Amino acid sequence: MRVTARTYYQDYAQHVNDLHSKLNRAMEQVGSGRRFEKAEEDPIAYYAGKRIENQHNDAEAKKSVIDDVKNRLIQQEKGALSIQDGMREVNTNVIRLKNEPNNNIPGTVGVFESEFIQRLHSMVNTLNSQYDNFYVYGGNDMTTVPFSLKEDLDGTPPSITLTYKHKFPGDSQTTEMNIRYSFDGAHYKNDFSGKDGNGTPMGEADTLKRILSAMREQGKMSTGYGSLRDRSTLIDTYTGGLNMITGLSSDALKSLSDTDAINRIKGASNGGAVIQEEDSLMNSPIALLSKAILTSHQYVDALKTNTGVSTAKERFHKDLSDFILQDDDAESRVSDTYRVLGIKYATLESTQKGLDLTMDSLQNEYSAKLAIDQYDAAVKMYSYQYSYNAAMKVGAHIMQASLFDFVGR
Repeated sequence: MRVTARTYYQDYAQHVNDLHSKLNRAMEQVGSGRRFEKAEEDPIAYYAGKRIENQHNDAEAKKSVIDDVKNRLIQQEKGALSIQDGMREVNTNVIRLKNEPNNNIPGTVGVFESEFIQRLHSMVNTLNSQYDNFYVYGGNDMTTVPFSLKEDLDGTPPSITLTYKHKFPGDSQTTEMNIRYSFDGAHYKNDFSGKDGNGTPMGEADTLKRILSAMREQGKMSTGYGSLRDRSTLIDTYTGGLNMITGLSSDALKSLSDTDAINRIKGASNGGAVIQEEDSLMNSPIALLSKAILTSHQYVDALKTNTGVSTAKERFHKDLSDFILQDDDAESRVSDTYRVLGIKYATLESTQKGLDLTMDSLQNEYSAKLAIDQYDAAVKMYSYQYSYNAAMKVGAHIMQASLFDFVGR
């Protein structure tokens, strides 16, 4: 039989291609860590591995979401703590003002009034805190700043208005809800008005309905905690600004009828008595600080004009005493919100640890069914690499006519 260099090279080429194929396969296994790449190689093991991969990816996705949610809760906690600290500072200054020997001098009271106004703006700024791409206390709409403040201290009557702008689910435009705190010289009032998404003015009843809808909104999420079949078992990751300053949770308001919930939110309006334990918008930190500003401002006006000083002074001292009592309870309600957020954070951390254990178990199961021995795979890969390199060097000599022009018969 006559064997030419051409025939010999063809056999060599087939051998080199086989080595190259094995090298590629070994490199793929080292890179992926998987024993099988196609279902036909081992259908049972392959699809078992796919199931494990899906479960692992699901756990990993939930863990990633939890990290984001935990950061959101931290921002909510920081905001609540900031308002709580601010209330304590204000309470200290109110006590100082009440006991100040020179609190019958307009300039002295005016200094405290200015400080109260700055604190109030600081609280509203806290309600506008941002995290990532949304407002922490105002929902997920970033097109409009949710909270704003307007002072009309020289109006008739003097007033301070907190405006909340919110885009409700399904709406293309924001709804404006105004809560005006005023003092007519005898009574404090909170009035409600607003504009719907079309710009149509709303009266008190419609505004309160929209406020209730906003305060009932939730951010319940499935993060490996609770059951989708029972929403009450899912953690609520959203606390609205009005919920935080009143201490009224969305779950608490959902458990009440619309009428009872609105009365709870509204509180002792239009001059009615306000008890210090009342968790309403009339007894929130914003409302209490607005009262302190309004009574201080009217007392300063009385001192400057020397008109009705005795009545204004009596009212001033009564209001400051009421503030001290009510502020402690309002601060406690914000503190409760802060603690609840901390419990949610701890729950998420516990859930995250459970997901870590689940992922470890799935990884072990996957390794047992489909994973390769990385050491063995690396040894094979380098073995094929050396063999392939050696074969390529041999190939450089095969085609030299001087050596392989004729091999034999």
